[in-house]
Amino acid sequence: MGAERRRLDDRVAAGPFPVALRAAIDGSGLGLERVRYRLAQRGTPVSVATLSQWQSGRSTPTRHDSLVAIGVLEEVLGVVPGSLSSLVTPARRRGAAGPLTREAVWPQEPLVPRLLSRFDRDDEHLTRIGQHDLVRLGPDHDERSLRVRQVLRAERDGVTRLSAAYRFERPHPVAPRVKPLRHCAVEHELYRPEIGTLIASLVFDRVLSAHDAILIEYEFLVPPMTGRSFFVERKLRFPVGDYVLEAAFDPRSVPSACRWELRTGPEDTVARTGPVPLDSSGCAQLVVPGAEPGRYSLHWDR
Repeated sequence: MGAERRRLDDRVAAGPFPVALRAAIDGSGLGLERVRYRLAQRGTPVSVATLSQWQSGRSTPTRHDSLVAIGVLEEVLGVVPGSLSSLVTPARRRGAAGPLTREAVWPQEPLVPRLLSRFDRDDEHLTRIGQHDLVRLGPDHDERSLRVRQVLRAERDGVTRLSAAYRFERPHPVAPRVKPLRHCAVEHELYRPEIGTLIASLVFDRVLSAHDAILIEYEFLVPPMTGRSFFVERKLRFPVGDYVLEAAFDPRSVPSACRWELRTGPEDTVARTGPVPLDSSGCAQLVVPGAEPGRYSLHWDR
């Protein structure tokens, strides 16, 4: 059995990736459906069709969430950690952006990075598998709430919390607050009205071990105020497997057109932009598979 194991390890290490993956799956004795099921259990879903394409060489994992799944796949198939990941490392370097510094994400608000450094104890050890931000706007296009739904995966044992921050377009005299909705609680909360920013530390309802995944949901609640907003912006410091930024407008004041923008550097220049359609319910959705770090925003007609 030892010699057989060594031969399998040698075949996997020799590559290329499709051959190594096929050998690892054959050696595990698992069918593709069983592999898919075990990946899903660990919070890194990959379809049978995708697994088949990977092992046949018809496609290569390059997106951030796919590369995360390869690390979990090594565990599922019982091969040497890093043996499959190392075979797609060049693609990872080309295709996946790394995290930004706090200063790069908050270039106009130098106080925020210093405040965040007190809160984000575990942020570096979480992979963002998915995130959905839903901003609700009142009849004057004033911000009413931001609901956040995140799927996260721990990269080490003992991960317990996540920091969250949101900058409102203008300061509010009455402090906004964070309401935990699912699988988290507010540990600390800080609102700085002079910069219109609310920062919170959210503690999970269980301690995560390495490769554990969790879904959390929470909401920033904004007191009513006068003043019209013309855009909403969300800052992503880390890559997100699938990111959705959605603006839900009051039926009485749906704008005629929306557009999205992405800024990725400290300079205030637009890296990419484009139109966003509005649906019949008065919502605009920006959907970004494999979202790189940066500042994503939705803008609408005045």
